[in-house]
Amino acid sequence: MSDEVRLPVVAESAATGETAELYATIREHFGLGFVPDVFQLTSTRPSFQQVFWDGYRSMFFEGVLRRETKELIAAVVARDAGCRYCVDAHLFLLELIGGSPEVIAAARVGSIEELPVDEKLRALLRLVHRIDEEAFRVTDQDFDHLRELGWTDDELLEAAWTASLFNGIVRLVDTLGLYRIGQLSGFTA
Repeated sequence: MSDEVRLPVVAESAATGETAELYATIREHFGLGFVPDVFQLTSTRPSFQQVFWDGYRSMFFEGVLRRETKELIAAVVARDAGCRYCVDAHLFLLELIGGSPEVIAAARVGSIEELPVDEKLRALLRLVHRIDEEAFRVTDQDFDHLRELGWTDDELLEAAWTASLFNGIVRLVDTLGLYRIGQLSGFTA
């Protein structure tokens, strides 16, 4: 498998202007000493890269849902889309923030029904799966059921936002040929 993706990217060492500024912001945010591969995919178009970064932050670093819940949403979306890079990346992030090894192992290979989580979270992840597979069939009753389980409207909006926006990201990753962590940056998890 090639270390190249299908379209050019700006290497960190060659970045200038807006791209260099965004790379510095992203590098500082993650504290990894490099820009994760996924954020390099749109580097030849700084306006796209800025929207990508803003969207990513809105999904994972703002809002009312717990970060662990958001990482599980990302893992479900990635599994549904068949995006190995995204599954690996978000389960790695889930591990870094203290996710249980049992949940991480189950999320890697099992179905939503096999995840060792409570029914409230499992029901939310079922909604995510429906968004992935058949959003046009989501109903008022789906939302009513989740409210009955204790999810708030703010949490439901955030879950739908995260699932929907992350669906776009996984398709970008696969379309452009980013298949493994460190493909562009050299980092290995």
